[in-house]
Amino acid sequence: MEKSATLPTDIKSPLPGQPSKSKRVWMNRKQLWLTVALVTYLFALHAVNKYRAHCHRSEAKGPIDWVKCDDVIECGRLEVPLDYFNPEAGVASLALAKYPATNKVEKRLGTLFLNPGGPGGSGVNFVYRTGRNISELLDGRYDIVSWDPRGINGTTPRIECFATQTEQDIYYAHSAQEAGLYLANASNPSERASFVDQVKLEDARNRALVELCVNRTGREALSHVGTSTVVRDLERLSSVLEGESTAVNFWGFSYGTIVGSYFVNIFPERVGRVAIDGVVDPVLWSHSHPVTWAKDDFVSVEGVFTGFVDACTQAGPERCPIAPSSNNSLDLRGKIDGLFAQLAETPLPVPNAKRPGALTAGQLRDIMFTYMYRPRTWPELASMLQSLMAGDGAPLLNTAQNEIELNVTLPAKTAFAINAIQCVDAAPYTQEESEAWLDEAIWSVEEGLKTSPHFGALNAPDICPIWPVREADFFSGPFNHTLSNDILIIGNTYDPITPLTNAQAVHSLLKQSTLIQHNGYGHCSLAMISLCTARVIREYFLNGTAPAQPEVFCRVSEPLFPASANASDVNLWTMDEAATAEDIRLLKILHGLGSDFEEFGVGRGAGWQ
Repeated sequence: MEKSATLPTDIKSPLPGQPSKSKRVWMNRKQLWLTVALVTYLFALHAVNKYRAHCHRSEAKGPIDWVKCDDVIECGRLEVPLDYFNPEAGVASLALAKYPATNKVEKRLGTLFLNPGGPGGSGVNFVYRTGRNISELLDGRYDIVSWDPRGINGTTPRIECFATQTEQDIYYAHSAQEAGLYLANASNPSERASFVDQVKLEDARNRALVELCVNRTGREALSHVGTSTVVRDLERLSSVLEGESTAVNFWGFSYGTIVGSYFVNIFPERVGRVAIDGVVDPVLWSHSHPVTWAKDDFVSVEGVFTGFVDACTQAGPERCPIAPSSNNSLDLRGKIDGLFAQLAETPLPVPNAKRPGALTAGQLRDIMFTYMYRPRTWPELASMLQSLMAGDGAPLLNTAQNEIELNVTLPAKTAFAINAIQCVDAAPYTQEESEAWLDEAIWSVEEGLKTSPHFGALNAPDICPIWPVREADFFSGPFNHTLSNDILIIGNTYDPITPLTNAQAVHSLLKQSTLIQHNGYGHCSLAMISLCTARVIREYFLNGTAPAQPEVFCRVSEPLFPASANASDVNLWTMDEAATAEDIRLLKILHGLGSDFEEFGVGRGAGWQ
């Protein structure tokens, strides 16, 4: 790939206090991954070559029969082997959506495949949400295509646990996902004992859920929903749409970066223009248990929380209603911590909620964590906290609770796919580990709270110790192949769930990569938009040109807590008086794309995106 020394990138220092800490963590992680790679490389390389050699290569079926779904978007289906290693196992039917290339003047550049994250996010819905803006960002020169991954939404067989959405909503309404398990002080014996009881109860509910999911979906279907199978579907789609052995272009967000990492390492010779944004560490993902991830996933979330508190304080009460009159962010932090303490001691009765009930400290934590993904919505969070400080928990409880679907004929959504996919992708449990699940869960919470005192207890309990199905096409690396093309790796300085250290770890594994440090808060670069990042992405996807330097620092263009009248007026965002009309056009596209991303439901409550 051509490298450019003239791309417009920033060279300013990262946010105050971040460089030395990030560098230190990065080097430790880098040394760890390099050690793992050196020890396992020969064995793993042999395993992957054997793994790929025995894959069943049935002829790609096509063309896809595209039909109009609306004025622009086209929908289609593609049948693929249920099991790429066993052609007798049957077929899966992939649901597809395409936003066709619109540029009638310049050469079409092929198909750009998207994955929105999750796991469990619908690619078809993502094209509906984001297709137009992504197409405009890339001058209409790509067909923008995505698909519902295995088990999801319109792809069959589906991951189903309940017959109707009503049944599923009722189950969720009584789960820890809605009520929020909470532990603030693991060293307090009574708090710890209470938390252990909560975890045991949720584990019992999880065991019921597992039985429902397995009975309804079937073991055979559940053994083919892992990321390695999804990646083979991506390769098949590209072969059908663009031809056998052509380079594959891909842009993945959050869990979609796992799809990207698996793809470039299973099919390194097929790598075209690939960008991964909001990076999940594939080594951690495939070599450990999900319940233990908090100590690694949450290394930046306290920094995001501090960013919220500091930005609110600086904005003042006109733009942030809970800004302290003292202009001291420590006062605001103290108020919020006081809310947690009060709710942990005594949940707040909320008779005026849509579903009257009580607001718990766990629910407050879960809501705040979700809002850490989306700085653009921090004014909304501040407003809900203002209501709570005044004794009204309805706005927060309405957000925490799902609505019960009253139409009992609607089939259930594939919401629990996240559990199935994480469990079949992760390191399997031994019998001894399964029996010791409670010890592992409590240990992981204690370690998570050391990393993040506010949010570290989010991951317990985990369903994987009792998940009875393994991925037939299990892949665990190596993740350091030599690629046929350079890829872009994008990580936010402060991301609540996929920290910059993940992007740095993947960058250290892949020599054919450029790391973009997007100097903002939130999950993925679209959480706070940047002209610099947008220019790099455009240059890469339109011209195949990556920056000359292996690491690029990009400041964000979007303000925090803007005046409400100016919140979406991008003309007022840039401080650069030399901003061009093209810059303003890009900012408008990016703002629309960022809003699309939020409306799609990117956040923990929507499946880990």
